[in-house]
Amino acid sequence: MSRTVDEPTGVYMDEVAEAALRRGEMLLEVGRPKEAEAQLRIALTADPGNGTLLALLARALLEQERYEPARDTGRDALAADPENVLALSVLGAALAGLKRYSDALDTVRRGLALAPEIAGLHRQEGAVLLAMDRPADALDSVQRARRLDPESSATAALHAGVLFELHRYREADDAVAEALRLNPENPEAHRLRGLLALRRGGGRSAVASHRTALRLDPTDVASREGLSLALKSRNPLYGLLLRFGMWLDGLPRGLRIGVLILPFVLTRILRPYEGQTWAEVLLVVVVALVLLSWTLEPLMNCVLLLTRERHLLTRPARRATYGFLAFTAVALACAITAMADGPPELLPLAFGLGLWAMVTGSIHNLRPPLQTVITVGAAAAAALGAMAIVAALLGTASANIVAGIILFTGIAATWVTGFSR
Repeated sequence: MSRTVDEPTGVYMDEVAEAALRRGEMLLEVGRPKEAEAQLRIALTADPGNGTLLALLARALLEQERYEPARDTGRDALAADPENVLALSVLGAALAGLKRYSDALDTVRRGLALAPEIAGLHRQEGAVLLAMDRPADALDSVQRARRLDPESSATAALHAGVLFELHRYREADDAVAEALRLNPENPEAHRLRGLLALRRGGGRSAVASHRTALRLDPTDVASREGLSLALKSRNPLYGLLLRFGMWLDGLPRGLRIGVLILPFVLTRILRPYEGQTWAEVLLVVVVALVLLSWTLEPLMNCVLLLTRERHLLTRPARRATYGFLAFTAVALACAITAMADGPPELLPLAFGLGLWAMVTGSIHNLRPPLQTVITVGAAAAAALGAMAIVAALLGTASANIVAGIILFTGIAATWVTGFSR
């Protein structure tokens, strides 16, 4: 069999391996990474240690979201060719997929040191910085990418996402429009258009944009969650609270904390006027708004679970909703039993379990480390709640102690969750 010199890799390959490489590259370009992987592995048989071939294989693995093997293959490519820019880019993306953002940023910047003229590397740096909650730094990277490649729809969409996080919504609208002008089927641009519509009140436009994004990229979790929000925002009350939450997120941290504790301050201020009708009405309204802000999300998730759109709820959101329903049911049963001449210890227990119901209903909105902590706390509260109910029904003294622990931990979890969402 004859052998030729392959131009991209600069190595001698037999005709079978060369044909496999060509097919692998073509399949990558048309978005068929699994088939590309098979072809690239055939090509690697001719030169298993070739850095460019390994980098292409790493890219095929990355596009299948197989982040660990993509990382390992990217490292192999760099071991063979330490200055391979493609390998550095793929390795950085794999590390970002594994949420190792600092390592990803270092890797991408190694690539930029070798090839500062590549717009895609600047865009990648911006995406990693955005994932690290550094939108101001990400903006610099994205602007450099846009200067280098002004016709990139992906860069324009990322620019819109960064501007959205910086609360520069009018500019984000312009960037989304530019991204869709460059590529009308950019799923990320449609998703961001839906988010901007949600901020303005949701409704049909938010639903339509998220449906388009999900049609273009059916596996995108963010688009699925956005469509779920958009559907729930058609409820006027939910839409109002959603806009309030977005407005609250845009405030400086000190002001945000002040707004969150304002209802509790008002309840203290109004306490001396409890006998007056206006004060009692205002107090009821404030308390109702606080409860509604905590319970409307899981309640709307319950409604969504009963519709044909139930698949839009992520697994964490479904678990949170089931936890909310379980805690709420037990809390209501305890309250009704206590008010019907049952053990009085069940009343504070009902309040504590009610707090844990609100906390559990919003677990899916928290960052992963805190999700774990609150989930463990909720499991412990459920176990203690069962013990407290048994102790109250048996009339033992420990019922009050356990109910107090659940109430105290419920208050603490409510505050931690409130300031972390």
